[in-house]
Formats: sequence, C-alpha cells, structure tokens
Amino acid sequence: MKNIVRLFIVATVLALSPFAQGLFEEATSGDENASLKYELNGYARGVMYGGKVPDKRESDVKSVYGEAALKVKFKKANFGDAVAEIRFRDGNEFGQGFSEVNLREAYVNAYLGPLDIRLGKQIVVWGRADGINPTNNITPQNMIARSPDEDDRREGNTLLRTWLNFRPLRLEGVFVPVYRASVLPLHLVKLEDGIVIGDAVYPKSQIKKSAYALKLNLEMASFDGSISWFTGYNPLPGFNALISMIPSFNVALVPIAYRQQVYGADFSTTIASLFGLRGEFAFRLPEDNEYKMFVPNSDMQYVLGLDKDMGNLSILGQYVGRYVFDYELPQVSLNPMVEIENELIQRNQLFSGQQDEISHSAFCRIAYKMLHETFVAELPGMYNFTTQESMVRPNVYYDITDALRVRAGAELYFGPKESLYGMIDENLGAGFLELKASF
Repeated sequence: MKNIVRLFIVATVLALSPFAQGLFEEATSGDENASLKYELNGYARGVMYGGKVPDKRESDVKSVYGEAALKVKFKKANFGDAVAEIRFRDGNEFGQGFSEVNLREAYVNAYLGPLDIRLGKQIVVWGRADGINPTNNITPQNMIARSPDEDDRREGNTLLRTWLNFRPLRLEGVFVPVYRASVLPLHLVKLEDGIVIGDAVYPKSQIKKSAYALKLNLEMASFDGSISWFTGYNPLPGFNALISMIPSFNVALVPIAYRQQVYGADFSTTIASLFGLRGEFAFRLPEDNEYKMFVPNSDMQYVLGLDKDMGNLSILGQYVGRYVFDYELPQVSLNPMVEIENELIQRNQLFSGQQDEISHSAFCRIAYKMLHETFVAELPGMYNFTTQESMVRPNVYYDITDALRVRAGAELYFGPKESLYGMIDENLGAGFLELKASF
C-alpha cells in the first residue's frame, strides 16, 4: 500500500513537471509571504455493483473495485496555475480483473490580461442544459463507466482552449489536435451469428483532421446565453461493415469516425424569481452522409428545461426533442447483401438516436435534503415517448462525517428488446453501494 501511495504522488508531480518542480521548490522555501500557493485534495472509495446475470434468472456481482484519487492545483500570483488529477483503480468488472491508472486531467492556465489560455488534457462541457447537452461534442464520454458519480462518464482529451474576455461578452475557442472516441457498450450488445466487432478506424494525428470550436457567450446578471460552432470528428463513431467469405461468411462491424459541423445556441435565465429556465439547440450537419452508411443524417436537437428550489426540495424537468432530416426506413429485401446493409443502417440509427424521424423525450431529477443536508435522496430519470425506452437512477447518500459518505442506489434501463436500453439492461442494469472518504 505504501508503494502505491508513493507512486501515486510521484506520478502526479511528474504530470506537471517542470512547472510543478519550481512550484514545490518555492512552496517549501519557508517564505510565508511568497505568492505561491497550492491545494491538495482527493479521495479513496470502495464501490460494488450487483445485478442480473444475462439470460439467467440469477444475480451476481457486476463490478467491485477500490479507487484512490489525488487532485493537485498549483497557483503562482495571478498569472497562471496548473491542475492535475490522477486516479488508481483496481478490481473486477464484467467478469474480468483489472488494474488501471488514469490521468483524468492535467493542464496549465495562463492569464494574460483579457486573454486566458489553457493547454493540456481537460474535460470540456459545451452547453448549459442539465443532463442532456446536444452541443456537447468536444470531449468523449464513457458510456459504461461504473460510478455513482454521473460526472465520471466524462472523459478528457488533450487540447488548447482560450477565452477572450470583454464583459459582458466572452469569446471561447477550442483546438483539438488528436481525436479520441467515446467508450461504447459494444461488447454488451448481442449480435447475430456471423457478426463480430472489428478494429476501429479513427483519424490520424494531422492538422487537417483536427477539430475546432468557437463560442460567443453573453453573460449578464439575469441572463446567460451563447451561440457556437464546431467542426471535427464526432467522438461518437458510426459503424461500417466489412464482409469476409474466407474461411466462412462473416460480417465485422467496424467503428469508424465521421466528420461533422454543429451549430448551437443555449441560454439560462430566471422567470420572475420563481424558477430557472434553460434551453439548448443544436443543428448537426455530418459530412458525406449521402455516400457512407455509417454517417447519420443531419438532425436538429432541442432541449427546454425548468428548475425550481423549494426549501429542501429541488426539481428539474426537461423536454428533449429531435428531428431527423431526409429520414427513410430501410426497405425489406430478399437479397442478403441488402439485408446486411439494412442491419448496418439500423445499428447506426440505434447508437445515433435516429430510429425515428421525430422523437420526444423527458428528463427529470428530483432531490430532497434532510438532517441539515447530510442526508440526500435523488431520483433522476428519462423516458423516450417515441422508442418507449426509459432509465432511472435512484440513489441516497448520507454524510457520516464531513469527510465520510455512504451512498446506495441503482442504475436501471428498460425498453423493447430491439432497443439500445433493452439490449444493455441485463449487463448495465444494477444496484450499487459506495463508501467514500475525502480529504
């Protein structure tokens, strides 16, 4: 255990070298008036998930692991700072043991008058809507993350992010030089005989294949809003098919990235001091969707939500809609090659949320606090009126002390057998228990 802790600290320091080295030297110099400051925090936790065994009327431990995290923030005067977070995780998941080290974020900020610059591995949340963000296309997500904390689904990528501040306007720019894909539940989806998942095809590290984004923010006392534009490869890939006849007939579904442009807008305000109102809109234009089956159609997504705090009770409700342009249902054919194409189109529609021309969903989160906010019960959930899929994530947590928390809950998926939630329910649906100590 001592060796792990030493490795943990050394790895974090190295992540920020040589900047961190100079900061530590000043921090330990004994000069109480030095402008240098640094913050250190983190946690240790144990997590267990239990749920159904696929195709059996049995239950089993789905995931069990221990995790330690360390986050360091270095600051020198008002000219810049640096942040690094590293996590160690060891346990068993999906029937296999694992031991991993994850540098979740590591970046440096420079504050140059009205210009702020951030370079390094970072998580970018693009959009103001809660729960579902249709403009959030900058950094990937881990769709199968086993964590009671929903933010742990977010993954980082190495990129350059800048802000040009001229209040009340703020211009934000992002440059992503290297593509990183979201983690999909591919191995959890049942495939027909003869169909396998092939090796992914993602863009190489080239300037012409980089991603760019711009956002103009308006930030006022009673209203926040923005318009944005993104061009680059979607972190959520599509699927192509490679057909082989030797030694036997089989089809490989190959994850492959496609380029797109996304025009977005969002806002956040309050109505007569009674409740909060948020909205987000995204118009997506994938490239080459007329010639490549793995590229989805252009679509338009929109989110409108209300939130209200009433003492210890808080409620968030959202309507989520999507319209797919040039939508067509695959035509039934006796030709086996055409049927393979139809299957590919349906798989892509499944993962891109384009099973229907128009779809309507609702998202809701209810939270209630008790015992001086040391006990909290939450009930987030989503229902798709079009596909009849739903997800609920009830959980409760209790702060035993300021630094020790116990949490219990469940993550449940429901839907028709051929739907995405219907396919992953037996693998991802589970109850969980977490014991976490923070410092």
